[in-house]
Parts: sequence; C-alpha cells; structure tokens
Amino acid sequence: MNEEIDEYDIYHQDFTTASEWEVLIARLEEILFEWNLSKSKLTKTCTEYTKKWIAKTEEVKFRGLSFTLTYNALEPVKNTDSEREPEEKSFLNDVQQNLWDSTTNFMDNIDGSPFPVSNWFGLKRYLMLYPKAPLIDGSLIKLIMSSVNIAFSIVDCGVPFFVKIREHWQHTYLGIFEDNDYKVSFDVIHLKRISNQCSHLSGLVSMFKSKISSPVPLDAVVISTKFSYELKDSDSFTWRKRTHSNEFLSIDGFDVKKLIELPFGSENNPLHSALLNAIWPHFRESAIVDSSTFSDIDPIMAPTWTISLKLRNNINCMLSEVIRKIMNLLDRDSLLMDVLGLSRSLGLVNPLNKITEAPITISKLVKAAVGRSTHFSEFKGPISDDLLMPLLYYVFPDAVEDNTFPYPDTLEIGNKKDGNEFKLCSYVKTSPEDGLVWRLSVTLARLMDAGGLPYLAHFWYEFTQELQYRWEHRILVPGVVEGAPNARSCLLHQKLQLLNCCIKRAQEGSGASGYSSEEEFFDCSEDEEAEDQLPWDRPVGRLHRLDDITLKNGAPLYVPRTQDPAPKTEDQLEEDAELMVRLGDDAKASELRARMMSASLLSDMEAFKAANPGAELCDFVHWYSPRDWKPDDGGSLGDRMLLPGNPWVEAWNVARPVPAARQRRLFDESREAEQVLHFLRSRSTGGVAELLLPAILKAGAIKAISEGAQATSSSIGGVDKRRTFEIAAREILEAEREACRSMCVRKVLGESAEGKPLDVAGRTRVLNAMGGALPAPVLREFTLRVKDEVGPQVMRATLSNEMTIVGAFTERIVCL
Repeated sequence: MNEEIDEYDIYHQDFTTASEWEVLIARLEEILFEWNLSKSKLTKTCTEYTKKWIAKTEEVKFRGLSFTLTYNALEPVKNTDSEREPEEKSFLNDVQQNLWDSTTNFMDNIDGSPFPVSNWFGLKRYLMLYPKAPLIDGSLIKLIMSSVNIAFSIVDCGVPFFVKIREHWQHTYLGIFEDNDYKVSFDVIHLKRISNQCSHLSGLVSMFKSKISSPVPLDAVVISTKFSYELKDSDSFTWRKRTHSNEFLSIDGFDVKKLIELPFGSENNPLHSALLNAIWPHFRESAIVDSSTFSDIDPIMAPTWTISLKLRNNINCMLSEVIRKIMNLLDRDSLLMDVLGLSRSLGLVNPLNKITEAPITISKLVKAAVGRSTHFSEFKGPISDDLLMPLLYYVFPDAVEDNTFPYPDTLEIGNKKDGNEFKLCSYVKTSPEDGLVWRLSVTLARLMDAGGLPYLAHFWYEFTQELQYRWEHRILVPGVVEGAPNARSCLLHQKLQLLNCCIKRAQEGSGASGYSSEEEFFDCSEDEEAEDQLPWDRPVGRLHRLDDITLKNGAPLYVPRTQDPAPKTEDQLEEDAELMVRLGDDAKASELRARMMSASLLSDMEAFKAANPGAELCDFVHWYSPRDWKPDDGGSLGDRMLLPGNPWVEAWNVARPVPAARQRRLFDESREAEQVLHFLRSRSTGGVAELLLPAILKAGAIKAISEGAQATSSSIGGVDKRRTFEIAAREILEAEREACRSMCVRKVLGESAEGKPLDVAGRTRVLNAMGGALPAPVLREFTLRVKDEVGPQVMRATLSNEMTIVGAFTERIVCL
C-alpha cells in the first residue's frame, strides 16, 4: 500500500496531438479557404441568374463517418457585374432580402437545386454538409454543429452553412449565417404526427411569436396560405377525344379513311389526379379565424385557384404501341412467307435457287385490274377478299378506273423545315409523304396491330405479286419518285425506283422479256440497223459534233452515244465497297479493282473510238476530262495521265471501236428487276420490318406534331439502323406522352396554364366536375412573416398526415 506511485504515468497527457474534433474544424476551414468563401474574398451576389446550379464537392471524415461538403450556387448571367462588395453587411442584407422575397413562394416549388433549402429560404448560394449515413445521434449532431459554427466564425464565411440531419427522407436541416452583429438560424422540424397546438393557424401564430426575441406589435404578422385538394375522379373532366380502333377490319361499312389516319393518344385517361390549390397570398392574422374550435377558411372564396396535374407513370400510347409491335419483329430471322407456308412454293427455301424463278401465282388484284379470268392458285390468306381489295386499291390506285385515292401530282424526298425548326425524327431516311411506300407501311402497321403477323405477311405477299405482274407487263409502279434510286430515301423506296428504271428501260425497247444475263449485245433498233451494218473503220454511233473541236489528226470530234450508268441502291453500293475491301492489296487485286471500277470508262472509250475512227487517248481525254488535256502539239495528255500504271492508258489499249448499241450492257434491266423482286419476296420477318419502319416512324412523327407534340432538332450520327429506329421510337413515345399531357391540360384548364391562376370559367368547370363541393384538403401550408427592428422573421408549416415546420429567425448577438 505504501508503494510509490509514479505521478508522471498518471497525469501525463500529450496535448500537442489534435483531437478528431479539431481535425474536423481544421478540415472545414481548409475547404472554405480553398473555395474563397470568406467575406473578404467572396464576390457580392448578382442581380440576374440563370436557372443552372453549379457545385463544388469535397469529402470529409469524422469518427468513421463520411460526409460530403458541397457548395451550391446559381450561375450568374455572364454580363453581370462581379466586383466585390466592400461592405460586409451587404452579405447579411442579401440573405435577409432573399429570405423575405421567398415568402411569396410555397414549399413545394422546385428551383432545380439539389436541396430544398434554397427554395425555402430564397438562397442563391449555400453550403451543405451531407452525411452518407443518417445522422440521428443528438450529441453527435451538437458536436458537428459546434464544429460548423467555429469554422464559420474563423473563416468569416459569407455563405449560409447547413447540415443534413435525421433520416434522409425527412429533409431535416440545421443552418447558420452570421456577421459581426447578427445571426440567422435556419431550423427544420419534421414530425409524423401533428400536435394539437400546430393543427390550426392560431396555434402556429402563437408559436411563431414565441420564437421571436424582440417584441412584435399586435396584428403585424403577415400570412400566406395554401390549401391543396386532390381530385382523384379525373374522368369527370371528360378529357377523352375520339379514339381509333380496329373497326376498319369490319366489312360492313368499310372505309379506307379509317385506315389512313394512325391512332394517337391513350385509350385510358392518362391523368392520375389533379391537385387543386386554393391560395390566399396575403392577409393579416386578424383577417381569418382558424382555431381548434372554429374556422372560416372557405376554399370557394380563395382569391386564387391553381391546378397541377399528375400523370400516370406508364401510359400506353396507341401510336407507340403500333410502332412497338413492328419493332418487335426486327429480331425474327425466319422468312416472312413461312408464316403463310409459301416459302417452298415460291422457291425461297434454298437461297441458291435461281433468282429468276417466277412465282406460281398472281394476286387477285391483278385479275381484278385487267378484267381477265386467268388461272390462279387456290391460296387463301387470312384477309378476306372483301377487305383485301380496297386495301390493295388504296396502295395501287391506278389499278381501277374509279381512282378514289390518287397519289399526289408531286412527290418530294426530304425533310421540310418550319422556319428554323426541324420536324420530329428528321434524321430518319424516309419516302415521299403519301407515296406508295408511305401508304404500304402504314397499311401493314395497322394490319399488324389488328390481325398480327399473318395479316402483315398476306398483304406483303399480295404486294410482291403485284410488282411481279407490273414488271412482266411493263406497267410502272405508282407513288414513286421518278429517276434513279435516291440515297436520301429509305431502302424500300430505292428498290421501287430501281424497278421502275428497269420497267422504263424495257418500255424503250432496249431489251425484251426473256433476255439472258449472259447476252453480250443489245438488239438494234430499226433506225440504227443501217448504221450498224457499216464497216468497222467507218464512224458509228455519233450523237453530235462537239463545237469546233477537232481530233489530233485534224478531223472533227464527235460526241458518241453512250450507255447510261447502271443505277444502284444503297445496299448494292455497300456490297461493292465491301467487295473492293475484300480483294486485298496485291497487284492482282489492284488490277481487278481497277477493271471493276473502269467498266463504265471502257464502255465510253469503245463508243468514242467507234464514233471517231483514228482518235487517240488525248482526244478522248479532251472530251471526257478536259482538265487532264493540254493543247501542246495539237493535243497531249496532262501530267496526271502520264503517271505509271494509269488505268486510263490500259483501258484505252484494250478498248475496241464498238458503238453503245453493240456493247455488253452495263445495266441489264431483266436481271436487276428479278433481283429486286427476289429481294422483296425473300425477306425475313425482321428484314421486312426494317424496310417498313422508316416510313412508319416518319408518319408517326408527323401525326404527333399534328396533335400538338413539340418538334425537336435532335440529330444523330455514327449509329446503325437498329439504334436509329430505337432512338426515333423513343422520341415519338415521349412526344406522344407530352401531347397527352397537353390534351389533359387543355381539357381541364381550358385557356389557363398549369400552375397559373384559373379564370372564372376554369373555376366553374372544376367545381362542376367535382359536384359543386371540394373534398377535405390533403395538404395545408402556412407562411408567417414579419419584419422587426432586427430583420425578417419567417416560419413555414405544412400539415398533412405529418408536419414539417421551417423557420428562419434573426437575432442580435452583440449586446449594446
């Protein structure tokens, strides 16, 4: 017991080691200094701001807890003066003025800030210390608030500082702001039950006055009140407009006009509920009595009514549903004709079958159009004849004398602009509006929506049969832009343009039915027969003389008749490009590549030699590519033509004097037409959907705009077709949903805008829809405010099933 005790071991403590609390304070100070938030370095607030919030973020640790410290500020307008304010008191004035101005708003307003304190207290910039885990421990909350107060004072911070406390869903915050003389405390209370004192306005006014340290004159408190009523019986507004169904499939009273217009909107009411707000924006506490025993607050007498609408989360839109059903076909690899069991009879089972194999039947449309009783197969599709024939006459209106739905006189490819505004889905390749591809795609989309894939397959089969008939009888396909395939249009339209090119070429007599792809020469027309019988050393195939230009030997230079280049669709051009790449880089591949690319050049050289006997390469270049010709010594080749291995020289050496009428055809219309027909007949289900979607999407976009959807100027690039379709379908869905919302707003609000005061007609319409009486309010909100000698004092309260009270109170911290 008498052992000596070493007092050094008992009382020794290292006071030079910083505690966790001190480390937290030092860390907060460091960040605030780094962000230049002291009053001496902070710029004054601006008068104009954008709606964009900018943020700075740093991570903070304390007692094993992780916090995120963020500085949130509204972005000032660029031309706003940002000079520093020399008077420190101006920061307090700005906070107090913004606080007072914010009392005209209510707590459910949204300003785009990450935290609601900016709207509650009218802040343009603030600091927020946000714990990653809920901060519930009371002693820990006090310790952190003490650290914040110390760091705030040391730095002399000019921005309000908040700490998020309690559960995250409660939106409970504590905040401070102070200068040398005054301190503003920001407090938030959230309770799951409403206390008796706070359940009415009189109790809230008493609580508000008790929180103010300075005496308040009688009847000085100014109050704003909002009572919200949820109108769940939204069907009573009779929002619904005429909807479209599949009644066009009914034979009785069939009208193609019911088919032409795509469905749009929602079958069911997209409005989940409407929130009616009865607002008293400004009155004194003595003007209205609201206590635990009596209340004279009557929402019918409220000066202002506003309505905010709530849509259902998942609206099934009719137009987007039609598009979705076609989009779902993209992943199907089976042949479309397999749906009808016709793949084998059409020779489509083996892809190596001859592409010129003719189908075994022709469509009933052909029989009706030509008025013959020709033999046809007993194939019976799911679509009845009474329904099928009007649909086919709609797509091919020239097949009947009574042309009820003629195609427009002018068909144009391209996206028109309304001023500087692009239309919806402007990046999708399409076809002329109300052209054949347009009508066909819309018809098939409606049939798919009504009868499923068998209906689509049957009509596609009849469509290809009609194309086969028109090729065999040299009848042009209507509703297609004239000329060679246009790369700005969709692939299906390009294929039909190519088919029309073949039909026109056949009509001109350059070929006859039954030509083999191996034939080497054209048949000669009667007017050229005498000329073609001339000896090979005589000029043949002249078109006209080229001005006064002469050959190098002095003879006149004549322009020859040449073959037109072969028209190609975008998929053929892609195949040619892939073939060029696959050939490789060796000498043999380069020679083959040059020969493939110079087929048209060789044809023109042979025609030139036939029209200009004795001509040299420099003469041909003088006509074909004048910039590569020099006038030296009566004519000579340019420098580019003299490069080693020039394919022009090689092609000239092998070219024979053969006129275009005797040359091997560059464009074999019989072969190309059969390839187009086989391409369309042999498509897989996904392939047909890919051909139809461009026109369906564009038709849907135009329908959405006509219904009030907003046009967009979005553009995409570098994505494949599938991704393009997905983006366009999503844009149409969003536009359709927005149009449904606008439709609801118009039906419910009339000429008024959502969130804006209703006119007398709007109030009457809403009141009548609710049977002349309003239900119990789902939310009551009060804003109490007063200005005393210290500054503005503000308290907000929202009462529903729970209670939230927000207060901002200013007090003097220096005794005079």
